[in-house]
Amino acid sequence: MSIATCARRLSGLYVFLFVFIALLAPVNAQSAPLPQPVEQSLGTLLDLSLKRNAEVNPQSFASLLDFVSQAKGDARDLVPARRYDANGTVLRVTMKTSLQRLMRYCYNPAIPSYLLFPSVLRLGGWYKGSDIVDKDTKPWLHLGKLDKPVALWGSEYEVNAPDSFGGGYYRYDLNRLIILTKYNGKNMLISVSKQKDKSTVGKKAVILDDGDFSYFYSGINGLNKGLIGWADTFMYDSASVQVFVEEGPNQTSFMLFKWLRAGWAGMNMVQKDHINEGSTRYAKAFKRIMESDKLPEPEEFAQRVHELTSMSDAELERKISAYSVAIENIAKTSPAMDKSEFQKVVEGGKYSRTMNREERLSAILVEYLKSRLGKTPLVDFTGMPTVVRHKAG
Repeated sequence: MSIATCARRLSGLYVFLFVFIALLAPVNAQSAPLPQPVEQSLGTLLDLSLKRNAEVNPQSFASLLDFVSQAKGDARDLVPARRYDANGTVLRVTMKTSLQRLMRYCYNPAIPSYLLFPSVLRLGGWYKGSDIVDKDTKPWLHLGKLDKPVALWGSEYEVNAPDSFGGGYYRYDLNRLIILTKYNGKNMLISVSKQKDKSTVGKKAVILDDGDFSYFYSGINGLNKGLIGWADTFMYDSASVQVFVEEGPNQTSFMLFKWLRAGWAGMNMVQKDHINEGSTRYAKAFKRIMESDKLPEPEEFAQRVHELTSMSDAELERKISAYSVAIENIAKTSPAMDKSEFQKVVEGGKYSRTMNREERLSAILVEYLKSRLGKTPLVDFTGMPTVVRHKAG
């Protein structure tokens, strides 16, 4: 038998073993399905996300709004029905912030989404033609006068941060629907996403320090995962429905319903536990950022983003060079970076050569966020103006 034939058979065996192990992932004995009326409401909203300018009737998804309003606990034991041939999960979180304040950050097209969700996103942005860019750039202004629902459609792109399971990152496009409505006397925000096509091929990445929003992106195809590192993987499909409920002047709860299908050769390797882990990382970092009394006011934050994204090529080169050297130094002591292919990317401070301008700006902006949150950034921002800090609310 030739060496090539042996290699192919061994590769096939590794795939079989991985699939077998994935299918044996533990299932929580106390897990419970969602009520059928709630499932129907989720389907209604996901369908609406693909029907721009369709009529929005809250009664068609009232079961979901009732369910979310009455929910308690973190909800991770709930199991939504499979959709788009994908497994799903549910998560519930309560935050000490008003819905309006949350929207002034998260639904402000002048503030990149990855600055609110740095633990799960590397890049993100709205495409031209989206309502929130061309029609309604301050949707939070509707909160005081919701006599009828307000719906905004659009499309976005995202590049995810590496997950702790496979360490892959992908670029993909999403249809997005935002609905603002008042239900049973409470302001509610519904955000619905549906992936358009399969993602670009997965590339290897490393979590350097999740609590510090520090990640390494190699630019090398594959997964950062032992026996399956050679595989060409894709995000085949994803969808989410997120419902925010204004519980009081300084409290908002949200419930996230998330589905994901990813893998290789058409096979889905994503289990509920994997989605749970990613959703928990997202919620934990998002809550920490939004509840911080060090977070700049949204208007100031947007202004600093504008200043940094408008910096000259020379200034950006100076900052990204310092960032690259810092990543190289971290790589010297990180066990996850102990691979020759990764060391070649960072050695000599040349990490920045793998990045385009948008990726460079993203790295610098996240470091700026860290500097404002009281973390130690990898880049010097001395001289940038600041204003008086506020209390979260």
